[in-house]
Amino acid sequence: MASKNVTAKKNVARPGPSKAGSGGAGTGKPAAGKGAPSAGKPAAGKGASAGKLAAGKGEGGVRVADAEFAAGAARRDQVPATSLFDDAHEIAFAGRSNVGKSSLLNMMLSRKGLARTSNTPGCTRQINFFDIHLAANEKFEVPPRLVFVDLPGYGYAKVSKSEATAWKQLLEGYLHERPTLRAVVVLVDVRRGLEDEEADLVEFLAERPGIRVIVAATKVDKLSLSAQKPALAKLARGPDGERLAVVGTSAETGAGREVLWARILDACRADEVASPEVVSPEELV
Repeated sequence: MASKNVTAKKNVARPGPSKAGSGGAGTGKPAAGKGAPSAGKPAAGKGASAGKLAAGKGEGGVRVADAEFAAGAARRDQVPATSLFDDAHEIAFAGRSNVGKSSLLNMMLSRKGLARTSNTPGCTRQINFFDIHLAANEKFEVPPRLVFVDLPGYGYAKVSKSEATAWKQLLEGYLHERPTLRAVVVLVDVRRGLEDEEADLVEFLAERPGIRVIVAATKVDKLSLSAQKPALAKLARGPDGERLAVVGTSAETGAGREVLWARILDACRADEVASPEVVSPEELV
């Protein structure tokens, strides 16, 4: 398969080996808190300061004990070493600038403002790392610690050519080299379907075996119930005819939180990629 660019339909130049050791993708010192989600700064302090959502619709069986912004990286040499997180598994979230990525992250973490939302597409201009601690669960095994990685949005951000090139190198270096990366959640607006940028990203990720690709179809609440199933089934057909794992989600209603968490935890514990499934909102009850 021809290698694809994450941000444009061109061949990908393979990044060279990281100079920072085992962290991969440039494991130097993290950025000193600048340029966190949205317009620049992270939500202040610990995840608790962002405000916890009351348990309710979409809460599911996973409880987040603590979540906080840990580091931001605008360059490869700013990507924190995996040792900062005790080599915990990392789950990356990628999507177009207006797909609702920050809202989905807040829903998954049961926090109101940890990942800042913005009306201006493309405000996340760096890789943001969130340190997640999960509460023990008697019903199923959960890892005590995970790292959620918020990748810069693409598609609508107004950036210079040089900045776009820097983003490309940063993203491709992280996605191809990060040893603790276990899955990439690709967010797609269910009303728009899989567009060129998402298809390129899926093909790019296929070059690295062992990385689970999960498609989160956002904003399913914007479609009627009768329109949701066919829209999700269409998304499950990948760019090369392969089947993709698709979960219908809504940050407004909480739909899909439990199932998406199940897919993430399965990626953390599985050595092999499981068969993909399409999960519609009515199956989430």
